[in-house]
Amino acid sequence: MINQSASSRHLQTIDFATLFASNIHDIKNLLFLLLGSLDETINKTAENADSKHLSHLSALKYNGQLINDKLIQMLALFSMAQEHYQINLAYYSVEELIEDMVIESKPLLIARSITISGDIEDGLCWFFDQGLVGGIISNAIHNAIGHAKNTIKINAYRKNDMLHITVEDDGNGFPQRLLNNSDAIRTLNITEGKTGLGLYFSSVSAQMHVNKDKSGSILLNNGGDLKGAVFTLQLP
Repeated sequence: MINQSASSRHLQTIDFATLFASNIHDIKNLLFLLLGSLDETINKTAENADSKHLSHLSALKYNGQLINDKLIQMLALFSMAQEHYQINLAYYSVEELIEDMVIESKPLLIARSITISGDIEDGLCWFFDQGLVGGIISNAIHNAIGHAKNTIKINAYRKNDMLHITVEDDGNGFPQRLLNNSDAIRTLNITEGKTGLGLYFSSVSAQMHVNKDKSGSILLNNGGDLKGAVFTLQLP
């Protein structure tokens, strides 16, 4: 017979926050291997598979990537909450960062027949945390892939001493309720089915970039060149 009191006392000695964080990290690594294998499968079958089969593979890849995104975001936010995260600012090429994020998403773009283009200011470099900003752009691209009909466009430019990176798609745009409530992207709502984790992560990560009296931010709009959703990251 199990001694429930002893079991309860033992469980109370476990640091579950650390336990969950370490296991999320392990799950993320396993998922990374799984997504890599799925990429190989998509690439091998892209030329010969029928559209229905490729669509199923595409859905698997997209949902797997969303899970991976959320695991990365939760780990980063946990580290920030524990005040363990040390922001690592360095001078990077904006074009190279965006190219890396597009390459990572290429199998899914091909599988879903979505074209991606960009207009990036020549020689544009900036100080930012590569991991955080890469996560923000990756999340924006994956969200756009989920809603785009045919096209995604990424722009990057300097304006008013701020770096602007926009990710646009030709989908139906952001819900009006989200556009009407700007505070929604700066809070987590765990009482509903969707927490808005990706936008919350992006908002917090942007705000961690501070220069003098300015801090980073994200903006959501509809319209742009493609008449759909427009996600904008601003960094000082």
